[in-house]
Amino acid sequence: MRSSKLGVFIAGYSVSILAWFISWLFIGDATWWLTLINRIVPFLFIPVPFLFGWIICIRRFRWMIPLLIQIFLFTQLYTPYLFPHSLSPTIRDGNTLKVMTYNVLFSNSDYDAVAGVILKYLPDVVALQEVQPKMMNELEKRLENEYPYSLMGTQNDYGTTAVFSRHPIIESSVLDLAADRPAVVVKIKINDEEFTFVAVHLLAYNLWWTKPKDIPATIMERTFNQNRQAEIILERLKQESGTVIIGCDCNSYETSSSYRILDEWLDNSARDDGWFFGVDDMLGLQQDNYLQHIDYVWYRGTVEPIIVSKVTDSGGSDHLPVFAVFSIK
Repeated sequence: MRSSKLGVFIAGYSVSILAWFISWLFIGDATWWLTLINRIVPFLFIPVPFLFGWIICIRRFRWMIPLLIQIFLFTQLYTPYLFPHSLSPTIRDGNTLKVMTYNVLFSNSDYDAVAGVILKYLPDVVALQEVQPKMMNELEKRLENEYPYSLMGTQNDYGTTAVFSRHPIIESSVLDLAADRPAVVVKIKINDEEFTFVAVHLLAYNLWWTKPKDIPATIMERTFNQNRQAEIILERLKQESGTVIIGCDCNSYETSSSYRILDEWLDNSARDDGWFFGVDDMLGLQQDNYLQHIDYVWYRGTVEPIIVSKVTDSGGSDHLPVFAVFSIK
């Protein structure tokens, strides 16, 4: 009797996951409850290994078939983070571009720690999120020798976006995203080649501050605004003919609709870089293989990611910086 109930549970569970996958594939974040499910996707598959173990114990091997479908779906969604490459990449000092995106936390006042994280890795260009005017002033003092070029977006109560560059900024603008914080867009020149670099912070859901009765409407409103922000960014950047790189606290996972909008034109460096043996904890870096990303380095153009890692020192923030090294083709 117990085994037959297990079979019914496995069948129901498998059908539910398949129904979710088809819904996600074709309608995405069309409803508030689908949006919530799309934000917890890796957790939907947690029962699979336990069910496999139970099936082996009771020797009902035919029940593995529906679970194999779940494994297939999971690997389709997250393959780059699950299967390592055989060789470690190497960072060469020559034709590379180093980038960092870093949400510094609007309430963070440990300016020395934030500056120290940046100076340790010396990226060519840095995208910051949640920067307050006081922090911007303090960072400009601490970074002026290595980063003489910078730009901050319009002020926001919870901090705004900013860019620091070791290379001359030849063009710059602050892009209004029609909700919450703006994006900072700069064009830099390295060895006579131009790169467009953008600091972005998409709207957060922050549902823990929302009354339960207001959650459905709030989710739909913020999903709409987040998607519109992504569309505004792409509309602006499609005007650029050269290489484009975005440092983004996107507040959206890889199964979110705003991610899918950006992914239509840009490439996710962490996903393209994948997982290598022997890179963890190198120089305080840890490979960026977490399945629930919200911080990304996006790119398009004549660059290719070599290493994309989390910096294990947060510098007093609630986010770990993302450090990416690109080879310039």
